[in-house]
Amino acid sequence: MFSGFRSLLGTSYSHLNRIEISSSALIYNYRYLKNLGKLPVAPVLKSNAYGHGINLVAKFLDPLKVPFFCVDSLFEAYELQKLKIKTPVLIMGYVDPESLHVKELPFSYAVFTKEMLSGIKKYQPRAGIHLYADTGMHREGIAIEDLADFVREAQKLNLRIEGLMSHLAMGDKPNNKDTKKQIAEFQRARTIMNRLGICPKYVHLSASAGMLKIKEVRNLSNVARSGLALYGIDPSLKGNRLKPVLKFTSTVAQIKEISPGEKIGYDFTFTATKRMKIAIVPAGYNDGVDRRLSNTGFMLVKNKPCQILGRVSMNITIIDVTGIPGAKAGDEVVIFSNRNGDKNSLVNISRATGIIPYELLAHLPPTTKREMI
Repeated sequence: MFSGFRSLLGTSYSHLNRIEISSSALIYNYRYLKNLGKLPVAPVLKSNAYGHGINLVAKFLDPLKVPFFCVDSLFEAYELQKLKIKTPVLIMGYVDPESLHVKELPFSYAVFTKEMLSGIKKYQPRAGIHLYADTGMHREGIAIEDLADFVREAQKLNLRIEGLMSHLAMGDKPNNKDTKKQIAEFQRARTIMNRLGICPKYVHLSASAGMLKIKEVRNLSNVARSGLALYGIDPSLKGNRLKPVLKFTSTVAQIKEISPGEKIGYDFTFTATKRMKIAIVPAGYNDGVDRRLSNTGFMLVKNKPCQILGRVSMNITIIDVTGIPGAKAGDEVVIFSNRNGDKNSLVNISRATGIIPYELLAHLPPTTKREMI
């Protein structure tokens, strides 16, 4: 995406907004999760690897020989195929069966409708399927009461049942009665399949939250899907053993001085009460700076927190650099810090605003320059 752009403008082009992915933090989290659960880890790469960059992350993790990569869509699976990724790929989201007829594809599929069973039999008869049991979350999935009939239909079509899977609605709440009910329903699904002579290669209820918090979930699984925790964030926002992988930076475009009584940004929601020095940052809500951070959030300049002033605009945010001696155009601005203690770490932004880290990360546009360091 960026190579043609650089060749057009020359090698001197410098990206104003950048996302750095820490290879050392990524491998640390992978090993920590693998050791914690005593389970193989299947990295979740959907939604552009939670904003981290699906191509970068997949290429880095491919040599680890993980059981499979988890993606949401056929498009994401194709992206990995174009990279010549050797790791098997499980598509967890819905796939229109008519999209499978072009050629034989090397993917496995989460299946939860009989139409999907028929389509895979018709177009991808050698593909592995993971039966997605609805244990009570009531998104996609096969009702437990219908599972036996569903298994028999898959057997009749001679499809390869490779896995059984489900998902917890509150994986970070091990003592919740609904969590316990979901765990019991998943155990029931396993029993139904075993009675029908099906012992899947992969059984996975455990995802990031359940893997970190619920030993029983780990015991019910023989592989764990990990997304947010792999990228260094505990979904409960309480743990600190993981290392954040992503750092999002920009550049000071301009420095200005304003006087008491002068106003800032759309709707003039901030009025200076003293003489101030402000910095113009060329990143806004189009770039992943959530608009709810207006007048409340922070960015770092020279490792010091600088409050966001006024409304976050589409492509511009204004910050207070009054207390930063020597702040100047060209200085680096850290929008999302990869240090847990900083005010603008993803965890602290989430705590302060009520915006879940998943949403903050998913809104990072794929066009922003990313690099593995």
